[in-house]
Amino acid sequence: MDKLKIKEGLVVALTYKLYEGNAQGKFIEEADASEPFLFFVGSGGVLPKFEEALLGKEEGDNFQISLPCNDAYGEVIEQYREVKVDKNAFGFADKEEEEAFLQLGHILSVADQDGDVYDGKITKLNKKDVIMDMNHELAGMDLFFDGKIVEVRQPTKEETDFDGEGVEIMPSK
Repeated sequence: MDKLKIKEGLVVALTYKLYEGNAQGKFIEEADASEPFLFFVGSGGVLPKFEEALLGKEEGDNFQISLPCNDAYGEVIEQYREVKVDKNAFGFADKEEEEAFLQLGHILSVADQDGDVYDGKITKLNKKDVIMDMNHELAGMDLFFDGKIVEVRQPTKEETDFDGEGVEIMPSK
């Protein structure tokens, strides 16, 4: 039986090592064989240029993908470096929950007035608000992926019932 080639509608499992800039750059993270990264092709859950570079590959193929920052998470936007968010905006149940979540370095999701949700890293804690850097932690970086396609398959019934939304290629730390 022929191996499936990566195309829209399929599920891909892959391993990768991610570096800043190139293969000799600073190591950022990896998805190894014990926990490969899974995503639905065409769901918008991964970086578009990353997905585009994988199209047509099949199980067992190795890949190396370089993404300039504008094709990855974009440039750092200075006005997003220090966004003030009122502590009440998080809707914590009590002081204990607030203290557990509101810590320097934590990455939390925040909705704007339009209901769009963004992740931000807490950089400063004040009495009534927090200061968050709303830039993606990999903003401003050229990325280099070195990996292998572990599996290409049709989605299971449970996965299609899930609604086809993939996961982001860069898991939060």
